[in-house]
Amino acid sequence: MLKKLKLQNIALIEIIEINFKKGLNVFTGESGSGKSLILDSLNSLFGGTNIPLNHLIRPGKNECLIQAIFEITPFVRDFLLDNNQCIPNNELIISRNSFIKDSKVVSKFTLNDKAVKKKFLSELGSLLIDFSGQNDTFLFSSQEYLRNILDETGSKKLRNLKFNIHETYQQLNDLRKKIEDKSDKLQKNKDNYFANTKILQILEESNLINEDEIILLKAKQLKLANNYELKNKLNLISSFLCDFRNENNCANSFISESIKKLNRLTKYDQSIQNLSDKLINAQVQIEEVVFLITTYLESIENEEDNLEEVQARLFKLQNLEKTFSLELSSLIRKRDELRNLPSFDRSNEEIQTLKNELSFLNIKFQKLLLEQSFERKKVATKLEKLVSITLKELGLSNANFAIKIKKIEPSSHGSDFIQFLFSANPDQKLAPISSVISGGEMSRFLLALKFNLSKFTNTLFFDEIDNGLSGKSLLTTITLIKKIAFNQQILCITHHPLLASHSDVHYKVQKTLSDGLTSTTLKKLITIKDKQNELAELIGGGFTEASNYALTLLNKAAA
Repeated sequence: MLKKLKLQNIALIEIIEINFKKGLNVFTGESGSGKSLILDSLNSLFGGTNIPLNHLIRPGKNECLIQAIFEITPFVRDFLLDNNQCIPNNELIISRNSFIKDSKVVSKFTLNDKAVKKKFLSELGSLLIDFSGQNDTFLFSSQEYLRNILDETGSKKLRNLKFNIHETYQQLNDLRKKIEDKSDKLQKNKDNYFANTKILQILEESNLINEDEIILLKAKQLKLANNYELKNKLNLISSFLCDFRNENNCANSFISESIKKLNRLTKYDQSIQNLSDKLINAQVQIEEVVFLITTYLESIENEEDNLEEVQARLFKLQNLEKTFSLELSSLIRKRDELRNLPSFDRSNEEIQTLKNELSFLNIKFQKLLLEQSFERKKVATKLEKLVSITLKELGLSNANFAIKIKKIEPSSHGSDFIQFLFSANPDQKLAPISSVISGGEMSRFLLALKFNLSKFTNTLFFDEIDNGLSGKSLLTTITLIKKIAFNQQILCITHHPLLASHSDVHYKVQKTLSDGLTSTTLKKLITIKDKQNELAELIGGGFTEASNYALTLLNKAAA
């Protein structure tokens, strides 16, 4: 139930605070006074667009506030718990603060001072308050609206089916996408298989092992190409150091002779021994160098590679790099990747497994669709009967109402196409409500529908639902509204004095002009005299009979 509504700097409203009561709360006032602003403000609180953003904030102001306090029902508490919202007390304080930032209107939504998303508030709002008016005719062309009527009115099983179907449909789409992607990839692999196989063959035949092979081959080529000079020069150097054929004409013989002479001189000065030791070390190093040269020359003689083979291999590798525009290291990696070419058999098995999973999931989905359709038809049959009975009570004794459900292509919402069909007279065929119902008939149909829907929403807002009604149809409508108001809260905008006289709480909406600014104000009518005067205004005002008739209506309503 809506307990309190605060509007500050909303459109034409400077500030209004309303404490609502259970029962029938009526708003009256002249056309254009701003009565619908109350309805539109509640719509905007839950993220609606009845008030355009550029008109939401009162002229001359930079921010506005819509705040409502609701009493929590068990059904609303369950919804909050399902959405991880724990409310310790029995009240919901919902606020929308809107302000101008960078020439744009920005809104912040809160639930008990905690920021929430607009989408969540929109869902919560449908459980807290139900808006109805003759202009709702177009809603009966909306499959979403008709589905929600049946799904939310049905059992918990039907609501669970709605969730499971949505989830399963998404899983089916994900699986189909996965199968499509894998099939495309497989086809692409098949298209590239021949080319990749040919490349792999070339790279395998090239026997690529070391990514530095080209550098090594270039070094080997340089060595082999200069083999003759290497032998001659190294042999010459070896002879300079130690020539066994001419021992008296090489560095080693000169050092040996020098060592002998130094050793003779040590008898005169022992420090000369140090010089002798150094020459001995030099002699040892020369002998090591000669040994290394000899070993190197022997290795050249025993070299298995020949220059032509090295050059041929180098040419092949360099040509390979040029052909594929890749360096040798990248060619080796490429070969290793191609060695792991995807197996078509394995890919086909994966796709088949997914197709089997899809088939199994689709069977489950079809079963869920049948269950949902069955449950919806149960709700539809019951609702048909109840609404038809209520329509007769409202004076539409010849009216026929039916809910038709036919099969369509499945979607995340199910496989049902729902139509609410209506005919006002026996000689008229049933047709979609949105195309055949008149304004007065629509008022009574909406009332009959709201009366018989599950009582999840404790607050109903009727916008001129009595418009176009008179006589017996008006009286039966008022009777039913009062009957609903006995257990639920009704907020009702009306121009009819007869309906207004039956209010439990009566508010008068007025438009005033002060200092060039237009304002909408609201006054709660407390006394019988205030109510009588307002009813007289609705009747026409300005004459005694209107005032007397207004008093008669009040007395009769109170009886």
